[in-house]
Amino acid sequence: MNTPLVTDDLDSELVEPILTLADAARAADGVAPLSEHTVLRVRHGAPAGSGRFHLLRDPSVPDRLVGFAFIERSEDEPDSGEVVVDPAHRGRGYGSALLRSVHEDAGPRGVRVWAHGRTPGAVSVAQAAGWSSVRELHKMRMPLRDLGPEVPGGPWKAPELPEPELRPEVAEKVLIRPFVVGQDEQAWLDANARAFAAHPEQGSLTLDDLLQREIEDWFDPRGFFVAVTNTGAIAAYHWTKVHSDGAGLSDDEPVGEVYVVGVDPAWRGTGLGRALTLAGLRYLRDAGLPWVHLYVDGDNRTAVRLYQTLGFSMWDTDVMYAPGRGA
Repeated sequence: MNTPLVTDDLDSELVEPILTLADAARAADGVAPLSEHTVLRVRHGAPAGSGRFHLLRDPSVPDRLVGFAFIERSEDEPDSGEVVVDPAHRGRGYGSALLRSVHEDAGPRGVRVWAHGRTPGAVSVAQAAGWSSVRELHKMRMPLRDLGPEVPGGPWKAPELPEPELRPEVAEKVLIRPFVVGQDEQAWLDANARAFAAHPEQGSLTLDDLLQREIEDWFDPRGFFVAVTNTGAIAAYHWTKVHSDGAGLSDDEPVGEVYVVGVDPAWRGTGLGRALTLAGLRYLRDAGLPWVHLYVDGDNRTAVRLYQTLGFSMWDTDVMYAPGRGA
């Protein structure tokens, strides 16, 4: 069995093979194996010391990439990342070899790996390697227009989306408007860091991370809503995203996503989160999209209930695995 090559720097010639491998896994499993964050790290590289790439080749055909993992380093908690194996080369121990590689290469706090979708293959590999589930990220979905019985699980009835309203004492302190490129970046980074201080995967995004997303084809500031205070600070925001590939919900139409909603702790309980969520949902609905989906932590029951009251229902779950003592 080949030992994966582990490196801080990814050669540019490997970008397309990795993305092609990920596309093959998505076609086979029905879910993308790599998050947007990992894809951006593959395309643009990781800041020095912040990530590790694990590359596994076919022993009989050394030029053929059969497995890949990316692990983001973290100072305050375990490293985290993702693993993918070419569907044509599964069942040969490559997944276990990659898990072993990221485990042995982990920082002092250990490592955790996301599996997108509770696919039987991912569950089997994790169990065989002695890894167990430590966190769940639920995926929820909602129709934005009425969908007939020809849609799986249908017919679907789109819920009413009321006009976003703020309490008078809040409305006089903030203005909800679209994000302005070239103006709002630092204010958003500050608000995002405060809102997600307990979730470094989101809260530690840098200016480079934001600028990389701004040049992606899907980025549209018209769907990026911010609540700006009289001082120019951002109190809360709702960033929406449109998936041109249907994101597993549609074969022939783009669909929307509640990409991220953040509320500064000082503004929690003011209704800003719900109002901004509604503003984004109405924007996606008015764009004619059939579906919208979102991700929410499995232990965030307050957020799950909020989304259920808006009309979302459970769809799928991503699972984070960590090695056990015998791994």
